[in-house]
Amino acid sequence: MLKQRLITAAILIPLVVWALLGLQSGMVTLLFVAISLLAAWEWLSLARIDNSAMKAVLLSLLFLLGGLAMLSLPVIVILSVSLFVWLSATLLVLFFANKPLNSMLVTLFQSKVFVFIVMLLVLTTFVTSAGLLHSHWQQGPALVLYLLVTVWLADSGGYFAGKRFGRHKLAAAISPNKTWEGVYGALALALIWAVAFHFVVGNPLQNLLSWLLLTGFIVMISIVGDLLESVFKRSFQVKDSGQLLPGHGGMLDRIDSLLAALPIFTTSLLILGAG
Repeated sequence: MLKQRLITAAILIPLVVWALLGLQSGMVTLLFVAISLLAAWEWLSLARIDNSAMKAVLLSLLFLLGGLAMLSLPVIVILSVSLFVWLSATLLVLFFANKPLNSMLVTLFQSKVFVFIVMLLVLTTFVTSAGLLHSHWQQGPALVLYLLVTVWLADSGGYFAGKRFGRHKLAAAISPNKTWEGVYGALALALIWAVAFHFVVGNPLQNLLSWLLLTGFIVMISIVGDLLESVFKRSFQVKDSGQLLPGHGGMLDRIDSLLAALPIFTTSLLILGAG
């Protein structure tokens, strides 16, 4: 499994770096649209919608509604929706970290209508944030890359620290394998990367402490994204969202943390007045 993860990462990471640093913002947005549609296909499968024609119809509807929202709604409205979604997800995770969802919430998460609405909100804010982050700041392409690497390193740090030192469960009722030791490993690796980025590239907040606090906050939000997907998986009793990426599961498994981290990172930079 580890060998497959490393091989897949070795192939994909150079392609992602080239795309983020070499393509125009419009093309990067389209790339994130494509990634989101692949994740959406898996999300529908996770929700036990197996009919390919129905999935194609729902995917087309998702693309249409998401596109209309991005074209007609002010960015501030879309980012506000992302704040609401991820604040709600954080409260859910905190409240049910160590006890099962009640029957009403299980029924809600199993509802295909609810799955589609959450998918629409999460993926639309994800794509909008990616395009805005890439285009709004002079450092935009580097900032998108920074965010992706932060989440990847946090994931790796959490995995290895959890495997080696994991003792205290983080959210036993949602994801039994996650531990607080894994969280500390994720934070440590991400903060080392934050310091390196600050001194080599420079950060838009200028202040190192603010940058470290923001990075730590984003790591914690990325964990919420991962745990929210786990809630859906447990509701449908599914282990992986797919097998598109060898060693990494499906596309949804690979971007679940980014779905939360990217819009919150972009929104935070705007709120903090990043230059």
